[in-house]
Amino acid sequence: MAKNATDNLTFFVLVNADEKECLGGIRDWLNLSVGFEGNDIWVKGFDYAQINSLEIKSIPFKSIFYTNGDSRKLFPQGSLLPQRAIPALLWTPMERALPVTLPSLNHNYFGIKDKAAISLERSETEREAVAMYVYMDELWNYIETAPAIRLQALQWVIVDHDHAFIIGKPLLPVHGEVYWRQNDFFIPAGYDFDLPGTTDFINTKINIDGSKWIVWNADGSYFTIDKEMLSLLSLSSFRLSLNSFK
Repeated sequence: MAKNATDNLTFFVLVNADEKECLGGIRDWLNLSVGFEGNDIWVKGFDYAQINSLEIKSIPFKSIFYTNGDSRKLFPQGSLLPQRAIPALLWTPMERALPVTLPSLNHNYFGIKDKAAISLERSETEREAVAMYVYMDELWNYIETAPAIRLQALQWVIVDHDHAFIIGKPLLPVHGEVYWRQNDFFIPAGYDFDLPGTTDFINTKINIDGSKWIVWNADGSYFTIDKEMLSLLSLSSFRLSLNSFK
């Protein structure tokens, strides 16, 4: 079988240290390594599928580079001209270099710095689904013929070239992941935090000014949506947003 042209590519992501929290969604990707260069964080080892994943697309203010085979040069994504050499850094496994932990709530503090990892678990508690993560093409096929009244209670935003997030009821009859809401969190249906009492504290750490919706994945990773980016769902808003996103 012929090898795909992307098989020999290894990808790097460069972010400023101020964006460190945004790497939490890829912390458990065991093939990645991290290096520190001044106030910059380098992450290396991504394959083609990973670099095009939602988790990476959700990281703001990043730079993506690739290297081909044994080359020591880094090429900006989409360019055939090298920009710099691979930095000579001390590379550390991702989960060790960037531990994602939060201090536990301890109302009887005695100086013990306990920490608890963020994780979701299956829940038997039934909760009403109020949001959807859907494919753009399926959404487009539906709203082309849907009556306007069916869409008027819904808000939406484009997440990436392939997906949109819709908030409101009733949910649309299209295939997608569904979520229930807790304050500024959207949590996958059938899941809850293993420590539900910590949700308010977690929110203060990743959503300081309350300006974002936090959409959680079942593996404990998340992506954010600026609340101001949402618009009412309609055929016209879909077309306008789609043209603006291209």
